Amino acid sequence: MPFPDASAVASRLLLGLTLVLGPGTTACGGEDDDGLHCVVGSPQYQTDLYFGRSRPGNEPVSEAEFQAFVDTAVTPRFREGLTVYDANGQYQLESGEVVQERTKVMVLLHDGSAARSADVDTIREEYKSQFNQESVLRIDSQPCVAF
Repeated sequence: MPFPDASAVASRLLLGLTLVLGPGTTACGGEDDDGLHCVVGSPQYQTDLYFGRSRPGNEPVSEAEFQAFVDTAVTPRFREGLTVYDANGQYQLESGEVVQERTKVMVLLHDGSAARSADVDTIREEYKSQFNQESVLRIDSQPCVAF
C-alpha cells in the first residue's frame, strides 16, 4: 500500500486539530470565560514602548543618556526585568514633517493592573519631558509567557 500524499496528511491533521481544539483557538489556546487560556506559560500583559531618539535643535539622545533614563525612570518601576533593542523608525510631527530616526524599543511584561499601566504612562511622560519628544508610542498586548 503506497504512502499517502504529505499534503493530504497535513490537511487531515489540520482539520482534526481544528475540530478538537475548536475554531476560536489561538496559538495561546484561545479565549475562555476566565480570559486568555495558555497552552504553554501563563497570560501576562506586554507593553512595547517606542522611544524616538531625535531631538529638535539638539543632538540625538545618546546611549548614555538613554541608559541613565532606564536606570532612573524605568528600573525602579520594573525591577523584574525588561528588554531594550534598537530599531529605525519614522514619525510624522504635528507640523506634518516626516522624521526618520533611530529608536529604542522597550518590552515590559506585567500584570496589567491599573497601577502598572500608570507606571508605563509615567515613564512615557518623563521621557517626553526630559528629551523634548512629542510622543512615545505604546502598544499593549496579552501574550502567553513561559520562562
